[in-house]
Amino acid sequence: MILINRKLLIILAVVVIAASLGAGIFGYQKILAAEGLSGDILKFQAERFLFYFIVTAIVLITGFTVLLLRVHNVDRQLDRLIEMSRYSDIYPSKHFVGLGSLGERLRLLYRNINNLNIRKTMKISALANLNEFMMNNINLPMLVTDVTGSILYSSTVFTEKYGSAKGDLKYKKIDSVFSELNIPILMLELSRQHVPVEKESNRTKITCYPVHNVSVEMNYVVFVTDKKAVYTNFQKLSTENVKKSSSVAGRLGRILSKKK
Repeated sequence: MILINRKLLIILAVVVIAASLGAGIFGYQKILAAEGLSGDILKFQAERFLFYFIVTAIVLITGFTVLLLRVHNVDRQLDRLIEMSRYSDIYPSKHFVGLGSLGERLRLLYRNINNLNIRKTMKISALANLNEFMMNNINLPMLVTDVTGSILYSSTVFTEKYGSAKGDLKYKKIDSVFSELNIPILMLELSRQHVPVEKESNRTKITCYPVHNVSVEMNYVVFVTDKKAVYTNFQKLSTENVKKSSSVAGRLGRILSKKK
């Protein structure tokens, strides 16, 4: 079973059927205009010729109609699966049955994607364990939050220094620890500047480090108290790499233009 553009299929059907009927009518007129045979024989041959083309057109109409119905059925089932995937799981052995050979290919694709997702999930869980290990062994008093200010990780040095338990800190807002921090303004400042920001709260100096993804969007903020941490501005590195690529492309363009 294949996916076909329905509009193109309808246009093709109209052209083929019209050509078939046109050829039948043209041949019918040519046979009637022929000379050398009696009128009854010519009429019989012309009608038989036209009859063959009418039958051919009927067969073509039937075939294109069946094909259009199958294409419409496949599109409808795919739309239903897309809608279903928004709020529930899809079971290939159950939901791909009516798609024929296309369903078999989709089942294989689904299995491969599902296996990749499982491996990624295992890797993410390992990264979470790695983060916990790093937090337990790092020598900095630090907290890690998301962009809303909810605490995700806390180092052992921080909990020992401020007499807190990790379980008590997790998912709390950072301003519950440092009450003088204005979280919305701080997050806005970090997301715009893309550089560490120094603050002070409860007589404690705090350095706030934004952590970005590859799209230079801030995902996490690291709060380090009374100490400095090594920080790499990934946005600056990305910008420099883009500039270097543009410079190389420009030099290549000039070299090629000189050769021409």
